[in-house]
Amino acid sequence: MQKEERPLSGYRVDNDSSEPNVFIFETVNSIIYEVRFKPSGYIFENDPEIQPFVFEISIVVLENPTGKGPPGASLVPPTIARIFGNFFEQHERVVVYVCDTSDKRGSVRQRKFENWFSYYKGVSYAQFNDTLVDDAGVPYSMSLIIRLDNPFRRRLLLAFDDLLTDYRK
Repeated sequence: MQKEERPLSGYRVDNDSSEPNVFIFETVNSIIYEVRFKPSGYIFENDPEIQPFVFEISIVVLENPTGKGPPGASLVPPTIARIFGNFFEQHERVVVYVCDTSDKRGSVRQRKFENWFSYYKGVSYAQFNDTLVDDAGVPYSMSLIIRLDNPFRRRLLLAFDDLLTDYRK
């Protein structure tokens, strides 16, 4: 069986120096994506020492001239993986992904995100997933992603577990 080739480079990525945690790229279909890492220390408010290292990731379609859902593009996953890898060069950083479910497509987004992550993660990262349900019965998938050599790894896992436990009370 032949091993599937994974494209590694992807699309050209632009980064505005005034917003160092925001990355923009355009596909061959002229679809423009934004990948943003938003400081989110409030997620682990009970542990101020790790708060400066916690970010939420959002992947948003800014422009889509096709008028349809973005088609699967083979260079989107490696582009996002490269952005993610570059962001994690500072190894204490932690990313929390909360899947948007406002348009009832949350499970599709979460599955796509997990596929991208598992396909390109290598051996450097770990991902921990769970789902929370709000008072209205809307499920929100969450992922905690850390580098395996993160010095706060144990505390982060405990803080993530505490967050989920507190929310479920």
